[in-house]
Amino acid sequence: MSETGKLDVRVRYPEDGDKLDDHKVGRDETVGSFKSRVLVAFDLKEGVDEKGELVTFGLFHEQVTLKDPETLGSVAADAHELHLKLERQRHYFFYKKHEIRSATKTATGAQIKAKIKAVDPDFDLNHTLIEEGHGHEEDKVIEDGQTVLLTVDSAHPVKHFFSKPPTNFGAR
Repeated sequence: MSETGKLDVRVRYPEDGDKLDDHKVGRDETVGSFKSRVLVAFDLKEGVDEKGELVTFGLFHEQVTLKDPETLGSVAADAHELHLKLERQRHYFFYKKHEIRSATKTATGAQIKAKIKAVDPDFDLNHTLIEEGHGHEEDKVIEDGQTVLLTVDSAHPVKHFFSKPPTNFGAR
């Protein structure tokens, strides 16, 4: 049972079956501060691992990624208990300045556009989606029905997308 003004928070880390129960979490504690404490409790670190892969973790509440400066009290609202999940983030991409996470390792061009629209209301779903080429690779047009791998690891760098209005050169 938590103290008055405090939250009972349970965090699951499905990757190794671990759980953390904290019965004295202040409602004004930020997601970032709490996440730092959770990583220490699970003996996890963010950064580049020995394989050169970027390791980041996210806290999720009901499939929604929690972000700073959000407080745990604002996430819990009137509830006295909060159930969160800690996951290694492996599936994400960038559109302009937005880092967009995906629960799945692949998405179609149309699904990527929908994810972009959710964070950038000015995004035009009729625009052509383009994946920026890495190194000497050329940029690629991504069709709405085309499947794109969103996994980020040593073999698959993070993808960056941009868009442009559809063009119809030479049409009469």
